[in-house]
Amino acid sequence: MNSRGSVILHFLWVIFCFFMNMEEQKCANIDFKKDSAKIKDLLNTAQDNSTSDFNKALSQAKSALGLVEKLHDNKLLFCAYRTLGIIYEDNNRLTEAYTWYEKALALQEDIPTASKLDVYLDWAIINKKLSKYEITREYYQRSLDLANQTNDMEIVEYVYTGLGTFYGSVGEFDKAIEFHLRSKEIAEKRNHTEGVIFAQVNISTVYVQSKNYKSAYSFLQKGYDLVVNTNDSIQLDYVLNAYGQVLNAEKKYPEALAYHQNALKYCQKTGDKWMIARTLGFMADVYTKMAQYPNAVNAFNLCFKYSSYFDFYEQPNLYLSLGNLYVKTKKQNEAINAFQKSLDMSSKRGFKDLIQKNNLGLAEVYEQIGNYDAALKHLQIAEMYDDSIFNEDKFHKIAEVQYKYNTEKTEIEYKVNLEKSEKEIQALQLSQNRVFLYLLSIAVFALFSSIFAFYFIRQKNKNNTLLSQKNREIELKNDRLEKSNEILKQFAYASAHDLKEPLRSINSFVSIINKRYAHLLPPEASEYMNFVIIGGKRMESLISALLEYSTVASDEDEVKQSTSIAEVLKEITNNLYSSISEKNAIVETNGYLPKVKISRLHLTQLFQNLISNAIKFNDKKPVVEIVGKVQNGQYVIEVRDNGIGMKLEYSDKIYRLFQRLSRSTQYDGIGIGLAICKQIVDKYEGTIRFESIEKEGTTFIVSFPLALIDKEQALNEPEKVDNKKSNNLAPKAGVLLENC
Repeated sequence: MNSRGSVILHFLWVIFCFFMNMEEQKCANIDFKKDSAKIKDLLNTAQDNSTSDFNKALSQAKSALGLVEKLHDNKLLFCAYRTLGIIYEDNNRLTEAYTWYEKALALQEDIPTASKLDVYLDWAIINKKLSKYEITREYYQRSLDLANQTNDMEIVEYVYTGLGTFYGSVGEFDKAIEFHLRSKEIAEKRNHTEGVIFAQVNISTVYVQSKNYKSAYSFLQKGYDLVVNTNDSIQLDYVLNAYGQVLNAEKKYPEALAYHQNALKYCQKTGDKWMIARTLGFMADVYTKMAQYPNAVNAFNLCFKYSSYFDFYEQPNLYLSLGNLYVKTKKQNEAINAFQKSLDMSSKRGFKDLIQKNNLGLAEVYEQIGNYDAALKHLQIAEMYDDSIFNEDKFHKIAEVQYKYNTEKTEIEYKVNLEKSEKEIQALQLSQNRVFLYLLSIAVFALFSSIFAFYFIRQKNKNNTLLSQKNREIELKNDRLEKSNEILKQFAYASAHDLKEPLRSINSFVSIINKRYAHLLPPEASEYMNFVIIGGKRMESLISALLEYSTVASDEDEVKQSTSIAEVLKEITNNLYSSISEKNAIVETNGYLPKVKISRLHLTQLFQNLISNAIKFNDKKPVVEIVGKVQNGQYVIEVRDNGIGMKLEYSDKIYRLFQRLSRSTQYDGIGIGLAICKQIVDKYEGTIRFESIEKEGTTFIVSFPLALIDKEQALNEPEKVDNKKSNNLAPKAGVLLENC
C-alpha cells in the first residue's frame, strides 16, 4: 500500500477512536448520574429510618458509602459521612457519631457553604453532648460568622438560639438570655412570628433555671400576647404548656395542672398529636407530684397511645416514671411490666442511666414480693452500670467546672491586660507631664508657688488613680471569689447528690444478704450485718439532710405571695400526725399569726423542725405552745415546750451541722434540723435564740422584721395583735382508732 493510502487509513482510525471515546464518556456520565441518584435515595431513606430501625438505616447508609467510594466524589462522600453521624447520634451512640462527623468536617474545603454550615452546627451539637464545651462554643461562633458572611438570617437566628441553649446548660444565664434576645431580634426583622414566640419561651426557660420566676412570667406573657394578637391557636398550646412548666417548677401544682389542661383542649382542637403527647406527659408528672396517682396512671396510659410521636429517649423514660408510680401504689405486677418495657427499650438504645434505674426499680419490687433471687440479679446489673454512669456524670460536671474556670480566667486576663495598657498610658502621660513641668519650672521660676500647688494637685490625682486601681482589683477579686464559690457550691451539691445512688445499691445488697443468708451466719455476723444496715440508712439520711441544707443555703427565690403562719402550722400538725398521736401530744397556738412574706416551704421547714424537736425530746406528755406577737419593733414567734431542756452554753453549738447534744438512742436524729432553721431565719434577716431550764422545757424565740408582715392584713386586722385566743391543733388519738 502506498503512503497516501496509509495516511487515509490512519485518519479514519483517529476519527473512529474519537467517536468511541465520546460514546464511552456519555455512558460514564449516564452511569454516574444513576449511581448519584441511587446514593442520594439510599441516604435519604436511611435518615428516615434513623429513629425507627437503627440496623436498617445503618445498612442503607453503608451501602451508599460503598457506592460513593467507587465514584471518588467528595461532595457525595461528605453526605454519606454526615448521614452516618446523624444515624449514630439519633441512637445515642455519640462516640461513633463523633467519628463520622469528624470525617465530614475534614471535607469542608470541598463542599458548598450551606453544607459547611450544616456540619459546623452538627459538630457544635455533638461536642456539647460530649461535654467538650470549648469546641462547642468555637463552632457555634464559626457557624455564626459564616451565616453573617452569606447574609443567611435564618441560620443566624438558629445559631443564636443554639448559643442561648448552650450557655443556659452550663449555667451562664446572662449570656444565655443575651443570645436568645438576639434570636428574637432577628426573628422580628424576618417577620418570623413563630421564632419570636419560641425566643420568648426560651428566655422564660432560662429565668426558670436561674429561679427568677417573676421575669419568666413576664416573657411568657409577651409570648402569650403575641399568640393572641396573631390568632395563632397552634402556638397557644405551646405557650400554655410553658406556663404550666414554670408553675410546676415553683411547686404550684394545681395552677400548673390547669394550664396543661387548657393546653390539651387547644391541641386536641388543632389535632397536633405531637403536642397532645407531650401535654399528657406534663399532666402525668403534675398528677404524680400532687399524689393523685389514679389520674397520673390514666395520663400515662393516654400518652402511650401517641407513642410514635415520642423520640427514642422519651418513651422508655415515660415507662420508667409509670413503673415508679406503680411502686408507690403497691401494684407490683404492673410496676414490673412497666420497668421491663422501659428496660427493653433502653437496652436497645444503650441508655445506661435508664438501664440502671430500671434495674434498681425491678430489684426494689422483687424484694417487696420476696423474690430475692430476682432482686439480687437486677441489683448486680444496676451495680455494673453504676460506676460507669457515676464516672460519666463526674466527667460532665468536671468538664463544666473546667469550662467555667477557663472562661473566667480568660475574662480576668483580658481585664488585667486592659488595666496594664491603661497603666502604661498613664505612665507615659505622667512622664510627659514631668518633662513639661521641668521645662516650665526653668522658664518661669518666679511662679514657684503656683508650680508647687500644681505638683500637690497632681500628686493627689496620682494617689486617687492608685486608689481607683486598688478598688478595681478588690472588685475583680470579689467577683472571682463569688464565681468560684458558686462553682464550688454547685459541685458540692452535685457530688452529694451522686452519693445517693451507690449508697442505695449498698443498702439493698446488704438487706438482701441479711434476709437470704441470715440463717447461715453466726450470731455475731448477723449482729454486724445489722450495724451495716443501720449505718447505711443513717448515711443516706445524712446525705438527704445535707442536700436539704444546701438547697436552703442556695435558694435565692424572690417571695411573691404572702404565706399564712396559721395555715402552715395547721399543715405541720397534719404532717406530724403520727408522732403527735403516738405521744398524745398537745399543740396549741396563741396570739398574732399573720400572713408574712416568707416562702411557704421555708416556714414549714422552720416550724416543723422546732415542733418535731419539742415532741421528740420529751420524756412525758408533750405540750407545745406557739405564740405570735409584735415586740420591740419585731415580729416574734415563740415555740415553747415542756421537754428535757438543755444547757444555755450550747447556744452556738446547736446550730452547727451534725451536732447532737443527746447521744442517747432514745432520741433519734442526725443533728441538722436546727442548722436548717438558722439558715432560714438568717435568710430573712431574722434572729433565733432559745431559753431553757433542764428537765422543765425550752422556748425557741424567732424574730423577723415587721416589714415581712403582709401590709394589707396589718391594716385591715390590727386588733389581732393582742388576741390571746387558744387553738388546739393537736389531732385526737381516738379519731385514728375509730377509723381503724
